[in-house]
Amino acid sequence: MNQAPESLTTTTVQFQPVPAPATPADANLELPRTICDIAEGSPFVEEYRRPHIPVMSAFGTGQLHSCRLYGSWHLEPMVADHAGSLFRSIRKLPSPNAKEPKKEWDDLTFRFGPRAFIYADANRIIGFAVTAGEAERMVTEFGKKYHNPKPVDGGGIFYLLQFEGEIIRTREVSLSAATTLKPETLDLHYGDGCEDWHKKYAAKLCDRPNGLTILEGKPGTGKTSYLRHLMGVLKDSHRFYFIPTASMGILSKPEFIGFWADQRQYHSHKKFVVVLEDSDGALMTRGNDNRDQVNALLNLADGMLADFLRLHIICTINCSASDIDPALLRPGRLICHRVFERLNYAHAARLAESIGRKLPQPRDYSLAEVFAGHETDEIKPQRMGFAA
Repeated sequence: MNQAPESLTTTTVQFQPVPAPATPADANLELPRTICDIAEGSPFVEEYRRPHIPVMSAFGTGQLHSCRLYGSWHLEPMVADHAGSLFRSIRKLPSPNAKEPKKEWDDLTFRFGPRAFIYADANRIIGFAVTAGEAERMVTEFGKKYHNPKPVDGGGIFYLLQFEGEIIRTREVSLSAATTLKPETLDLHYGDGCEDWHKKYAAKLCDRPNGLTILEGKPGTGKTSYLRHLMGVLKDSHRFYFIPTASMGILSKPEFIGFWADQRQYHSHKKFVVVLEDSDGALMTRGNDNRDQVNALLNLADGMLADFLRLHIICTINCSASDIDPALLRPGRLICHRVFERLNYAHAARLAESIGRKLPQPRDYSLAEVFAGHETDEIKPQRMGFAA
């Protein structure tokens, strides 16, 4: 049995998406010959604040109402059922080296009448019509018919932020159930006392509306694995968003604020967590190269903007916290700082034994080295210069 769609901006009404007859007022409505702002839009992608060109061209300065529904949707059957009404589309082809070649639809626009449009991607459905009721009926019908329910027994979920020009989009990523650890294994993976620390930290993420967390540790010490576990534990109450390292500049752009305002409106029942992996550069003491990013983090974590957006920000770093801009470490703003250490030999050997492995030599190990089950090759830096 399909689950109900995640969130609807208006109430539910039955509707079959067929071309609607023009009302007398609609039939007599003349479209303008020119649209002054269509050059700023996209012919394919529906933006958060502005309809794309086909919709703008059809409605002109006439009546235009939209209804939005966020969730998870099957696009293939949409195209199969309404191929004759498909007005705009993007088709993604697999790369030649893909393990499982699969074509995917994206950014679909259906036209069901002169002024009746449905835009759909994997995460949202938006209807455009002459009346608010018509837009709502189209979106409700599509939402019911093409809902893609999430797996119940899986692990956590996070949303990858993707950037296309000024457009910010999300792609849902589901994690396997194995990424959510049993409570008793936390101490085994991360050292004695981790289970107790995790309970207190998860409570802070639930109780506090916003704040900054810094997870420090050398590569391989398990910071990312812990985040996957956290996503599984809090998946019912929190939405996790991941910003790739190369895209951190978005933190200081105006579009970023508008995106979060929309997300907050349509997912008001959830708490938001933004994950920034390997964010050393964005947290270092302010300089000409990162001043905007540091200032943005300060405002998002504890400024007046934080009161509106209510975001928790989790940053993972490989450097020492002593190199971080002092303003980010202020009590009240920083709700947690944890150092993920390498495991001493006794603890690492106990973990290795629990997964059926044996460590090759007595020394300290990272979590990744224990699970890899073999020695890592040491890369020695190449010496340059002239021999004496």
